[in-house]
Amino acid sequence: MTGPRSVPDCSVPDCSVPDCSVPHRRARRGFTLIELMVAIVIAGLTISGLYTLFNVQSRQFVVQDLHMEMHQNMRFATDMITRSVRMAGYGSNGSVNGVLGPNGSTDENDELPVIISHDDPDGDDGPDAITVVYADPSLMMDSQNNVIEACGTTSLTFRPGHLSQADKISQFTAGELMMCFDYADMRGMNTFIWALSADGDSTNGVIYVDDNSTLSDYAAACPSNENLTPILTCSKANVFTFYIDDDSTTTEQSNGPGTAENPVLMLDLDMSWPDDDDIPLVDNIEDLQIEYCVNDDPTTTVDCSDSSVWTDSVADGDNAYVWMVRISMVVRSARADPRDLYPGSRPALGNRSAGSGGDNYYRQVISSEVTVRNLRYQSYL
Repeated sequence: MTGPRSVPDCSVPDCSVPDCSVPHRRARRGFTLIELMVAIVIAGLTISGLYTLFNVQSRQFVVQDLHMEMHQNMRFATDMITRSVRMAGYGSNGSVNGVLGPNGSTDENDELPVIISHDDPDGDDGPDAITVVYADPSLMMDSQNNVIEACGTTSLTFRPGHLSQADKISQFTAGELMMCFDYADMRGMNTFIWALSADGDSTNGVIYVDDNSTLSDYAAACPSNENLTPILTCSKANVFTFYIDDDSTTTEQSNGPGTAENPVLMLDLDMSWPDDDDIPLVDNIEDLQIEYCVNDDPTTTVDCSDSSVWTDSVADGDNAYVWMVRISMVVRSARADPRDLYPGSRPALGNRSAGSGGDNYYRQVISSEVTVRNLRYQSYL
C-alpha cells in the first residue's frame, strides 16, 4: 500500500520540477507575418467583391427605375390618346359648325372635322399632332321640345326636373364649349358648337351661349332667319389636340415646358395650340407619329390590313371616312445611361427619319391601332 502522493512545492526552487510561475512558451506565441498577410488579402478580396456587387446592383437599380418610368409614361400617354381617338365623332355627324370652325383657327373649307391630322406641323421632320372632337357621354341631354330657338339664339333650354339634368346643367361653366347634334333637321343632320357665355342655370334649365350667326359656316347650316329644330341632343364638347412640345425653333411646338432634353406630350383644349393654358401630360415623349386608314367610298368595306390604304394625313373631305388611326410613339428615359455604355439614338418612326448620333438614352417604341367606330357608323348614314 502506497503512501500519499507528494506534491511539488513551488515555493522552493527546484530544477527538477517545472517553473509554475512562468507560462509555457507556446502559449505566448502570436500571429506570424505570413498569417497576417493572408488575412489581409482575404479581407481585401471579400470587401472588393462586396463593393463590386453593390456597385453593379446600384447601377442595375437605376437602369430598372428608368425603364419602369418609361413604361409608366408610355402606358399613360397611350391611354390618353387612344381613349380620345376612339371617342372621335361621338355626338356628331362627323363634322361641326360654329365656334372653332373654318372661321376660327382651322384651314378647312367647310365644317370643322372631328378628326384633324397635323402631319409634321413644324415642317422640320418632327412629330405629328392630332385634333379630335367629341361630346362628353356623361352629360348628354335633350333640349326642351316646346321651346323653339332661333338660329341666332344666345341660350338653349333644357328640363331641369327630368332625370338628372339639373345636375348636368350645373356642370357647364362659362368659357367651355357645348356641342349639339341636330338629328331631326329637314335641312340635313348638323352638329353645332357654341361657346358658353355664362354658367348653366340649373334652376331654370337654361345654358347661355354666344351668338354664332356671324360665323359663315354656321350661317350656311342654320341661316339667321330660321330656327333650330325643337329637340337637340347636347353635351359638353371636348376639342382635344395632342402634340409634343420639344422647344423647337419654329413656332408650332415651342410654347410649353418641354425642351429638347425633356420633350413633353401636351393637351390643348381650344385649338389655339401652342398656348400658355395647354396642359402638360407626360414627360419624355420624344416622338408622336399618326397614320390613318381612310375609306373614301362608304359603299365598300376597306381592309385596313392593306398598307396601301394608310396615309400620313387626311385630305379635306375625307375626315368623316377615317376608319382606323395608328398612334406610334417613342418614349425616352429621363436620364442617359449612367455608365455611358448604351449608345442610344432616336429610331425612325412613321414618315420621320431617325435621329443622328448616339446620346446614351434608353428608348421604347409603341404602336396602337384604334377603330373610330363613330365615324364608321356615320359614313353609312
